[in-house]
Amino acid sequence: MKKEGDKAKDLVIIGASDFGREVAALVANINEIKHTWNFLGFVDDNLEGKTIEGFDILGKVDLLYSMDPKPNVVIAIANTQVKKRIADELEKNNVPLATLVHPSVIISDHVDIGPGSIVCAGTIFAINTAVGKHCILNLGCRIGHDTIIKDYSSCMPGTNLAGKVVVGEGCYFGLNACVINGKVIGEWTTIGAGAVVIEDIPSYSVAVGVPARVVKRKDIEDGGGGAK
Repeated sequence: MKKEGDKAKDLVIIGASDFGREVAALVANINEIKHTWNFLGFVDDNLEGKTIEGFDILGKVDLLYSMDPKPNVVIAIANTQVKKRIADELEKNNVPLATLVHPSVIISDHVDIGPGSIVCAGTIFAINTAVGKHCILNLGCRIGHDTIIKDYSSCMPGTNLAGKVVVGEGCYFGLNACVINGKVIGEWTTIGAGAVVIEDIPSYSVAVGVPARVVKRKDIEDGGGGAK
């Protein structure tokens, strides 16, 4: 017999584009193991109707603020600046956050994953790692021992962070980006796809190549962000 505490929680995903649809599939995988989430649908400021899978797009993001009771939410948008802006509004309106971790993820001891974060299939965490709130770790990421990933950061598939890496707030790592041991990535920095970071990268930078070199500096007001 189910206990009251075992009741599935309502969930809405913010962002109904490609990654949001992948997150809906992640939720289905979680529910195959244990029915944890009652997925209500998406909210999105730019899309309406249904996704190609038939999931409902319930309305715009601000619909969440009038729902009673408010559902748990995650932000399925990789652009770190957009993600922070939405997260700030969620906090102001006391919207509860889900944390979604695919059942295939390997998690060692002493790993902390913050509220609102999404960890996709095939990701591996070594011991004593920390992920902040509203982070995305896409398919097959590798997070080394004693590594810290701060709030709002997004790691695209195959991101590989070695031991004792520190990732500042709002960073974005492109497909198969790699950082060697002990390096610091400054806040709101973008590391391009396939880049190999072998030295510290300053805040508000774009770094690409092998080895990674800074090719652009961002205005502080720009925040950060890669593509959706």
